[in-house]
Amino acid sequence: MALPDPFKLYRDAVTLFENGINGLAARHIDSKELGRVIDQYTRLTLGLQHLSQTSLAHLHKRMDLPSRAEVNALAVSLRRVEDKLDQLLPAPTALVSRPPRTRQAQAPALTTTLKPVAKRKRKGGNDNDTLA
Repeated sequence: MALPDPFKLYRDAVTLFENGINGLAARHIDSKELGRVIDQYTRLTLGLQHLSQTSLAHLHKRMDLPSRAEVNALAVSLRRVEDKLDQLLPAPTALVSRPPRTRQAQAPALTTTLKPVAKRKRKGGNDNDTLA
């Protein structure tokens, strides 16, 4: 017995939902009530957008912050100044190679040599004697 495909179930559910919405829209697309509702919704959203923009502008003014348009104008003028400076500066020449910058200092060369280890003298001449 094969298990039902969950993706097929999902596709069927979405198709049914879309067909229902399309049928509802097709039945009421020419009604005057739908036109009035869309008109009211559009007016409301435009009014809320205008209200939020004006209140944000007043807030920026009270806090002495620049608006988006002022920041954009400043960015454009700054770009013009940078372009003029680029025209005045000489063309970049080939970069001089420098040694790599690392955090570790270069290890100094070892100039000292190791001293030979001195042999211990034994008491007596026997190899079995104790060390001094």
